[in-house]
Amino acid sequence: MTSLLRQRKKLERSHNFKLLASVVDWTVALYVVVPAIVVGFFLYKDFILNISTSWVIHIPLVFFIVLLFLITRIETIRTYLQRADRLFLIQNRKHMVRLKQAGFYWSLSKHLILLGSALALLAPIFIIVHHVKILELLILLLLLFTNNFTYALLQLKLHKWQQLVSKIFMCILGTGCFLYVPVIITALIYLILLVYFTTYYNKHFVYSTKYFDQQVELDQATFYKWQSLLFQIAPELRSQLVPKLKKPRLLWKNSKRMFLRSDYYIEELVCKTMLRQKQYLFGYLRFLSMGFGLTIIVPSWAKIIVLGILYFTLRSMMQSVIQQIFEHKIWSIFQVSNEQIHAASSRLLKGFVDFPLLCVLIILVIILVL
Repeated sequence: MTSLLRQRKKLERSHNFKLLASVVDWTVALYVVVPAIVVGFFLYKDFILNISTSWVIHIPLVFFIVLLFLITRIETIRTYLQRADRLFLIQNRKHMVRLKQAGFYWSLSKHLILLGSALALLAPIFIIVHHVKILELLILLLLLFTNNFTYALLQLKLHKWQQLVSKIFMCILGTGCFLYVPVIITALIYLILLVYFTTYYNKHFVYSTKYFDQQVELDQATFYKWQSLLFQIAPELRSQLVPKLKKPRLLWKNSKRMFLRSDYYIEELVCKTMLRQKQYLFGYLRFLSMGFGLTIIVPSWAKIIVLGILYFTLRSMMQSVIQQIFEHKIWSIFQVSNEQIHAASSRLLKGFVDFPLLCVLIILVIILVL
């Protein structure tokens, strides 16, 4: 690994760590991350012990193979190039080649480890339920790794629709080879493909500068991928300004009062803001639906634990959303007191958190009784 690569990897780790620290504070780590890890461990252990009688036995093997081919992918083959490197690295070809090669081998090694870890977690399903041998699992690892590397290479050469067609074709090819072709022949075919595409990449993308700009753009997109994902989830984080409240063309265009009581005008504005701003509404619905689905599928002993975690995290999220809405300058016009805001917040939390979770609890009790 070159010194330049180590320096840029250190910069990337520092950037991601600061971003993670800004999202996961000590309360989130204590009440969400740690319980999720503990509960996840016991859920996985319980799943392994009862796998022969679980719902997994009804899912055919081909479904898991196709799903793995579709969802596993290498986002991009890292080069760790920057736009300012054009002058220096192109003039110093040896440094550029060493940096690209180091990034190439690091990307493949990292993906191989992640892919192997995922298959190791799914190994009980393949071995116990579908009686797949360990050698066949290793061949599947080779197929997935070669398939993902090939697709990452084709991303640099093909258009969007061509990438989609090639992904479907490689998925069908890989699934067919794994299920219907002898393992030795399959291994030889994919080993030849892996060697060929590795040689092709080194020739056209490592030792050549033809795709320099494209490689820089892909690498920069990967560098900022977590930040971009965070901005997609919460667009208001792009700046310190509170997002402008836009009235939609169709939904609630000529809306009337939601509450009969006139002293509920604070709740009125907050609820309509939730309805009109999709980042608030979709975030709340997505979090509630995911928590509800997880509560349904986990074993009986874990339902109350997951429900408790869902309560505290959903309450924390809604408190944050309500606080952001109250920071808008419109509240200086209404001149509401802190007591009014506190009372309205309590009622809103009961409506958005306590009532839905009470309904979830009632549904769970009915399911357990029946």
